[in-house]
Amino acid sequence: MSQFNTLKLIVVTIFIMAGSGNAWAAPPFLAFSDIISGPSSGLGDGKGEGVIVSVWGQNLGDTQETSQIFFEDSNGEVRPAPHTYYWKRADGVAPSGPANLSKSHRMQEIAFSIPRSALGPGRIFTRVNGARSNTLDFTVRPGSIFFISAKGTDSSGGGSFSNSWRTVAYADSRAPNGSTIYILDVDTGDRNSQRAIYWNKTNASSTLDAQFAFIAYPGYQPKVIAQRAVENHTTQGMVVSKLDIYASNYLAVDSNGQPSGKRISNGGTYGIQSTKNGRAIGNRIGDIPGGCASKWNGAINGNARTGDKVSNFKGLGNEIYDYGCNGTDKLHHTIYLSVRSDSGLVVEPWEWGYNYLHGNKAKFGIHQYDQGDGCGDLSGPLRIHNNVIVDQAGSGISVGSTCGWSMDMYIENNVLINVGLAAAWDGINPDTSDGPENGGIGIRDSGLKGTAYIRNNLIYKYTEDGQKLSGRGCLNLTGKGDSVKIAFTNNICFTTKSQPFVGSAFNASNKLDNIFGSNNFWIDLGSSNLIPPAWDSTAYTGNLDMNVSKPMFFMGLESELIDKGASVPLVRDIYGTPRDSVADIGPVEFNNNAGIFPPEAPYNFGID
Repeated sequence: MSQFNTLKLIVVTIFIMAGSGNAWAAPPFLAFSDIISGPSSGLGDGKGEGVIVSVWGQNLGDTQETSQIFFEDSNGEVRPAPHTYYWKRADGVAPSGPANLSKSHRMQEIAFSIPRSALGPGRIFTRVNGARSNTLDFTVRPGSIFFISAKGTDSSGGGSFSNSWRTVAYADSRAPNGSTIYILDVDTGDRNSQRAIYWNKTNASSTLDAQFAFIAYPGYQPKVIAQRAVENHTTQGMVVSKLDIYASNYLAVDSNGQPSGKRISNGGTYGIQSTKNGRAIGNRIGDIPGGCASKWNGAINGNARTGDKVSNFKGLGNEIYDYGCNGTDKLHHTIYLSVRSDSGLVVEPWEWGYNYLHGNKAKFGIHQYDQGDGCGDLSGPLRIHNNVIVDQAGSGISVGSTCGWSMDMYIENNVLINVGLAAAWDGINPDTSDGPENGGIGIRDSGLKGTAYIRNNLIYKYTEDGQKLSGRGCLNLTGKGDSVKIAFTNNICFTTKSQPFVGSAFNASNKLDNIFGSNNFWIDLGSSNLIPPAWDSTAYTGNLDMNVSKPMFFMGLESELIDKGASVPLVRDIYGTPRDSVADIGPVEFNNNAGIFPPEAPYNFGID
């Protein structure tokens, strides 16, 4: 697999911010874990006792030192982890997983074994410098644990750590429901594979209470390479965590970035196919090197056309990068979930949080859209929060339906930088974009009936590549429907090109009077006559005193973003800082008790 080892240039940037001498004192925060249940014994690796759980959080410290992580079981017994495999920045460097969430979210990552504990619901928490974190739920249950390694054998191995299996295919064909499979030094698939991991054992289909997991063992970052990298059929409850995934159907592009040559096969292409009650956590997903994904799916993709693959799915902390090419088909997206059920199936809402998307040329960053004869619906609110999206073709976040999604949408605490770029174009003229739906956050209403609560987001430099077509707005409206309501509050909209703050295209001007909100910050460096939208009852246009250096966002002591936000029920900002009682505008909170949160030199570095 030497073709996947590329030379990387490290560029170090040191930020000196006002207030950098203040001590950082924010409490430790646990954001999410890869698995939410498993056995507390039977690991057998000579280090831990129960399943290995990885957690991601903020303000945890870049090394463990005297900090500890604990598990409180169903009887209230609190035990420290019998073994902590690593406690470090979530920088994508082994022994942690491959997703670089330190660069995008200032996250740390901890992997530890659950101690022997009573069956039933329990809680994970940490103590850092004497301060206790919040808790994450974890349920101790019966279940099997298996291992895959290069020294293993499929014919005679039993799947234990000391007698492991050799391939994922063998393991997932034999492991029962609720199993946890750890992958060590084994890559699955290659650049000519139609599929790599294919879980289709119906009697192993799992549940929310006992999921079936494929996870990288600490210290390893196994690769999964194929046109369809992680696929499932007639199964539910699949967890995919910390895998380094490459998925394309074309293996070459031409000089203008158009997909070139033969496809591996005629089917769709995706990195991870979702499942009902499943999770995709902490994975890194991109094209096969030199190739291009272009069909009608996405790096993470799913629907309910032939069975519900989306109910209660969680996509948290994944890094998706350089996915697609200039000529990627307009129906192929970076993240794409839909219902697509002609029977009108109502599914439980899914969730996207803490993902880092950058350099993706597949149209739209996080795209949620439904159409069909009967379509479908979500039974509760759709949450898209705390994501960082940089250099994205098409709108950074897009939600739409042609036939009756009735749920509310919460689009909160996201950082969008240089989004709304040309998609499905010829690589020469950005106005050749096929069906341009650019701008920052897109609402595609031909059948939305709920309210989109868009709040505390940064939309910085949208449609900056010279496109003159479509709405081009910080908030961009498309579709002829007129039922959706949009509550736009505490956002930062920043352009240097005198783009519209609110754009409408494709018969969407009828929705302009459906927008309401307040306390947004509007900046247009390309215009000497800045006019905020009339519906913003408390619009700001003053001194931002902020620094945006992809993908990070900082504010200074003099920023007029501080304490100017309307009251909203957001507990923390995107970097884990507690929100004050008087909120700041945008995704970052200046906390008076903690001061500015500057990077430690040399903390913020880019890998290009």
